[in-house]
Amino acid sequence: MFSWLSGKSTTTTNVEGDAAAAPAAEEGGGVWGFVKGMFSTDQLKVEESGGQQQEATLSMDDTQRKGLFSQMSSLVGKDITSMISLPVWIFEPISFLQVMAEPLEYEHLLQQAAQTNDVLDQFAYVTAFNMALYSRAIRTRKPFNPLLGETFELVASDGRYKFVAEQVSHHPPIGVSCTTTKDYSMQLETELKSKFYGNSSEVYISGNNILTINKTGDQFCWGHVVSCCHNILIGSLWLDHYGDLEIKHTSGYKAVIHFQKAGYFGSGRYVVTGEIMDSNGNIKMKVEGAWNSHMNSIRINDDGTEQAPKSIWTATVDSSVNDNKFKFTKFITEEVINLTPEYEAILPLTDSRLRADRRALEAGDISQAGTMKTEMEEAQRARKRSREAAGEDWQTRYFTKVDDAKWGHVWKFDQKYWQERDDRVAKYMSTKSQGTTPSSTSTSASASADVKA
Repeated sequence: MFSWLSGKSTTTTNVEGDAAAAPAAEEGGGVWGFVKGMFSTDQLKVEESGGQQQEATLSMDDTQRKGLFSQMSSLVGKDITSMISLPVWIFEPISFLQVMAEPLEYEHLLQQAAQTNDVLDQFAYVTAFNMALYSRAIRTRKPFNPLLGETFELVASDGRYKFVAEQVSHHPPIGVSCTTTKDYSMQLETELKSKFYGNSSEVYISGNNILTINKTGDQFCWGHVVSCCHNILIGSLWLDHYGDLEIKHTSGYKAVIHFQKAGYFGSGRYVVTGEIMDSNGNIKMKVEGAWNSHMNSIRINDDGTEQAPKSIWTATVDSSVNDNKFKFTKFITEEVINLTPEYEAILPLTDSRLRADRRALEAGDISQAGTMKTEMEEAQRARKRSREAAGEDWQTRYFTKVDDAKWGHVWKFDQKYWQERDDRVAKYMSTKSQGTTPSSTSTSASASADVKA
């Protein structure tokens, strides 16, 4: 038996009834792993281990930058997605699967899209959602790469939606998720590739993102834009997102949204413009704005004249990002990483929140986080070798990739995750009603989450 949360062999009995069948996990990759600071070491605050409150400010001096360039000079022009192992002190205590849930801070835009009957307004809200999700991309630390088989759930505190993600592939790194509400369902898929240019790294993301409106069955499908981390070796680190985002609809309507690439000295950065066309290619609406601040829609009359702009989305200031050293928003703190003892008791063993390296880093124990990260990486390599020796392929647990006549492929979610969750909750409530203290799925960093290799 093996605990992928801790990277150590253990004989601890698993709380979950089907834990022995839970998938082992391996290190995978993630979109924002590069977007949010793959190489950033500028002004990182590191809390010392051993319970000390002292903080040390780390900066990349000329010697360190020369060393980094020496290490990476041979990688110029190559895909570096899985070619570099990074020290734990440049990470933030969050997994990329958790980062995949961050756009749900703007879930209200999808609700508005699902509740209106006007396809143009639906396009406006879906476009705004795709702009808004970049507005919080201000953090420069790197999330932990998801382990193969890792999962993450997010059930809104008001019950409005529920989200589950699974890392379904290691090479290439692919994460998929399913969000369900009474009005719509949404699949997100991210497959990451990157290219290193010397002082910058571009991230290319592929995958189908599909929104289904429950009352009509209509679907929207879109991809991703390019993200670039600038000044990796020289200058101040900054991020840009650019390229054309095409949003298609089952009716034949489509939108082409242009994220402008920043010019010299950052000119034109953030600017977004776009057009929404009917099935005959006629422009019916325009959108304009900036991915860090706002978006307006402009309807086009039959005679070609433009109506007055309508505000669809305006970014809000979250002052709470200044209250924690990781610059987490209120949504992340209260929804994405919040972990009470009661919640911990019902989580599956593969949930991102229970990763030993993540929890140690969140507690400020850099040394322990590094040790756990190393053990987990070594263990996943050993499990991969064992599978290869046995001629076994990895089997996903909750998502299955199937062909789709309209979009090429989709990831079919089998709902088994939520059935298993209901069983865990029922078991927890039964144990609690008997007056005993329920066991957690994560009793400690070194004796938790037994998983067969």
